[in-house]
Formats: sequence, structure tokens, C-alpha cells
Amino acid sequence: MRVSVIIPYKEDRGWLQKAIDSVPKEAELILSRGNGNCQQNFNNGIRKATGDIIRWLHEDDMLTENCIPDTIKTFEEQGCDWMHGNAYNLHDTGHGRIIPYIPPVKYPTLNELIELNTIHAATLAYRRDVFDRIGFMDEGLVWSEEFEYSLRCLSAGLKLGYCDKFLAYYRVHPGQKSNADQVDRAINRENIRDRYR
Repeated sequence: MRVSVIIPYKEDRGWLQKAIDSVPKEAELILSRGNGNCQQNFNNGIRKATGDIIRWLHEDDMLTENCIPDTIKTFEEQGCDWMHGNAYNLHDTGHGRIIPYIPPVKYPTLNELIELNTIHAATLAYRRDVFDRIGFMDEGLVWSEEFEYSLRCLSAGLKLGYCDKFLAYYRVHPGQKSNADQVDRAINRENIRDRYR
């Protein structure tokens, strides 16, 4: 199995090289730069990918050293269509605190995920044929595109895998998209939930 790591971005905000350096040479690295939103750039990257597994990596995040082999192992051992795992939340302010995140629910049902998203977006990976079967990321969303795709995967009956290893460093900083208007973000997320209720 080969993993394609797609880094979708508009511009280098200062962390891109660290993201690139975290991708091992055995993985296919696709830099998908464009003027679209993250999911548009990610979707464009999928069209270029040749790997059996597709992993999303934001330009301000990093993969752990074990991410790629543990990703392959999870797909092989669990026979899953898509997967998630543990992440380190890297707080870029102050003293650069690292806070581990281990999902409290490893294999959520659709209803459980609708109520509480326990899947860390920085750890997601998919078999390539998932995008052929249920479509690409929703390019019309402003926020929570990975959340919507996770709900879509579960609603389509795709098998979720879980890796009990730390797979990514998720950078928490003032310029990240999730710091945008929280009211609009909450409305957006509720609209996504309503699609699958």
C-alpha cells in the first residue's frame, strides 16, 4: 500500500516547510496550491494522487514519524475504508505546550458523531476508492468540511478504523480557520448535523 499525503494551501503562512519535512520519502507528497478553499485544493490533490491511501495534511500541521507505517498497518489489519487516531495539539503561543488528544469514542456511530465529534481531523486518512464511491469533499462549506465528510462516510456504511498511536501534530494558533466567527461556525455545524439526522 502506498500513501499519498496532500497538503492543500493558498499561501505559506510560515509552517509549510515543517509540514513538508514531516512527510517521509516513502509517501507520495502532493502540494496542492490554489486560490480555492481547503477542500477545493484538497479535491484537486486527490485527482493527482496515485496512492492507495489518501491523507490530508494542513500546511500548519505535521505528521508524526510513525504516522505513515501506522496508517498502512491500520488499513491492512482492520480492513477499514477510512480511519483516525490520536493527535498532539501543539499550542503555538506561550511556551509551545503539547496537549495529547485521545478520542473518548474510538468507533462512533452516526448518531454519536452527530452529537459529539470525537474524530480529530488531523488524523484522518481514506482509501482512494472512498472518493469514487461517495464523492469528494463538499467545496461549498466554509467550516467543518472534515466533520461533514466523516458523517457522510458513516451514513454510507463505510467501515471506520482507529489507530491507537499519535499520528499528527495539530497546530493551535491565532490565524487558524477555526478561530473565525464562532456564531457562524456553530450555525454551519448545526446545518451539517441536520443533513444526517
